[in-house]
Amino acid sequence: MFHFELQWLGTTPRCIEDQLRVWSRSIERYGLRLVEAYVSQICDIRESNAFQSCYPMRLAVPPPVIPDLHRRIPEGQQSTYYFEYALLHKFGFIVDIEANDMYPPTVEVEYSYRRSPYRYSQFVHRSGVAFVQVLGGAQGFLFLTNRLMAPGRMGSMKGSGNKRPALVAEDLRIEMAMFCMNAQEIGEFWDEQVALLGPAPIMTPSTEEPPPLSI
Repeated sequence: MFHFELQWLGTTPRCIEDQLRVWSRSIERYGLRLVEAYVSQICDIRESNAFQSCYPMRLAVPPPVIPDLHRRIPEGQQSTYYFEYALLHKFGFIVDIEANDMYPPTVEVEYSYRRSPYRYSQFVHRSGVAFVQVLGGAQGFLFLTNRLMAPGRMGSMKGSGNKRPALVAEDLRIEMAMFCMNAQEIGEFWDEQVALLGPAPIMTPSTEEPPPLSI
């Protein structure tokens, strides 16, 4: 995932559109896709666009709580929202920007294009038609259609046909919302994810004698 921001003093919409199309064709040969995104996090969209808002997507069954989860997942993966992230991957979302509190206190992350800290981790669909932020627990997600994505910018996305990006995003939203509201389906999905976890670590008690206390 690469991010960059364009700024200009004076230009025309046609010039910008032509440039974006040239870049899109240039990077598609490497398996990349150019997606126009919002400058700020999607939960703040109402501050810049009064006619667009996020769709709340609650979970009929909250993700399981496993105390030793951090010991059972592959090295390098985070345990916070582990199951929520797995659900988003199922629907074709990838990480866009992590929330600020997902980094350890010793790590300070700075982005030149970010105007404010991100409260929630944000994902983008592989097609670019939608964004999602992770609220966690039964609250689930916030879903936002990417209205910045122009028609014809979806490339050769499987199953998209000649649909406009907004229609593809709406189909995705309905499919995902129905899954999240179906207690049986989402419960089975959680069970599958738990079954895929590694075995619980076995704690071996120490056989060493404790050092004598000095008085």
